[in-house]
Amino acid sequence: MSDYLGKNIFEKIGKFIPGYKGYSEREGRRDTDKLLRVDIAKRLDHMKETINDVIRQQMEKKDLESIKNIDRLKRNLDIVANQVRYANYGESGFFDVVQINTSDLDKLYQYDLGIKQEVEQLEFKIKALMNTENLKEDSTAIISILSILSEKMTNRDKVIMEVK
Repeated sequence: MSDYLGKNIFEKIGKFIPGYKGYSEREGRRDTDKLLRVDIAKRLDHMKETINDVIRQQMEKKDLESIKNIDRLKRNLDIVANQVRYANYGESGFFDVVQINTSDLDKLYQYDLGIKQEVEQLEFKIKALMNTENLKEDSTAIISILSILSEKMTNRDKVIMEVK
């Protein structure tokens, strides 16, 4: 009886339903993957606020060339955020216990965590745009980073196919 203390009602009932534990684990994997991607997408969306501040800063200086470049950066950021937000996360039985082993799942999680770490570095670089002396060069470098992230999100589907 003490085995059930501290668990919610679904966990308690699940102990008595054959196959529920496997279902629960698969759903947990899907949820974890989705939560990680939602967090990454929110971080990317939040970066647009800083970019908008940089655009306002350049509008005050009437620097149209920089505004165009920063606007391009913002569009690329939107693309990557949407790729992350709408990435495949486990349809078609990908997370079924029978079809994937722990090391393969770890490979996908490591891939996603690598993307998250790159997004954290990107956030730092975007914030630095507010005080940079080389706005064109720095924003062009960030656009390159976004292109690499976009490619990694495209390649994520290949990682999923490799571990299926």
